[in-house]
Amino acid sequence: MSDLDRLIRFSVVAEELSFSQAARRLNVDQPWLSRQIQQLEAQLGFALFVRSTRKVSLTKQGEALFAHASRLADAAHECQLARRELVRAHSRTLAIGVNPYSFWLPERRRLIECFQSTHPQVTISFVSDHSANLMSRLRQGLIDVALLAEPFDFADTEALIMHESPIALLVPPDDPLADQRRVPITDLAGRCIPMTPQKTNPACWNVIYKPFLDAGAIPWIVAEGEPAIAFVAREKRLPVICVGWPHSEFGALTGFTHVAIEDAPIHRFALVRRREPSRGLLRNFWNTACRLLDGDAPHPIADGFDEETLRPTELA
Repeated sequence: MSDLDRLIRFSVVAEELSFSQAARRLNVDQPWLSRQIQQLEAQLGFALFVRSTRKVSLTKQGEALFAHASRLADAAHECQLARRELVRAHSRTLAIGVNPYSFWLPERRRLIECFQSTHPQVTISFVSDHSANLMSRLRQGLIDVALLAEPFDFADTEALIMHESPIALLVPPDDPLADQRRVPITDLAGRCIPMTPQKTNPACWNVIYKPFLDAGAIPWIVAEGEPAIAFVAREKRLPVICVGWPHSEFGALTGFTHVAIEDAPIHRFALVRRREPSRGLLRNFWNTACRLLDGDAPHPIADGFDEETLRPTELA
């Protein structure tokens, strides 16, 4: 490892004042990172940190070196971003982050099909993760665009609402609610509703499940996660909360009856990109999404063609 690499890693430890947090940030093992800092200290001939069981602090020499090393780390980060953008600008690959629960969206399938039909030479790489992690990847420039589920954080980004649908119920045919086409959410008070654990994805959980708990529903926690909910609902003859009916996986609950909910919460998915000049490939993909939302059939756009920019929905 070069001296520059050790100085950059020293800068991260000095900023975090925690070897464990710095190791997570650098995606390395903590013992290995500690050895690298010890080797740097041995090379310099003085200690950079005061270590105790409770905290880590900089020595006077460490503070002096950190003032210079932090600028080096910032420059290295900017260089990495520039390198990544240059590689991406000449790439025929489009990296799309997708929320794992967006696979059923008809808008997602149609967008990919339309874009690939006009850009068959482009390779699309999918990165599946929860929305918060995808936003982090997007802001770091690790992906080009992301399809996210609510709740959204649109700071410094542009967004297109690709899909929105009311949250509804699917109930067993012998359930008293099966004879009603629409019910107020308060009719679920005292009823058991299968739900994923809140800790699995707290932000999404609050959007989908919390309104039902606020109305008095009783949570039946399904520890195995979303894929097991339909099984539990069939076995226990329980009503199940349905997002995206009839397109989502809950449409496979054969025999269950769809019941609309009065004043139901609306669940949304958005396509998001960074608020900055984009390369032609991403601009073409974004414009295809705009045309689909406008109801217009997409048409080929040559990469690099400087057409008038469409104005997507911008949410701050």
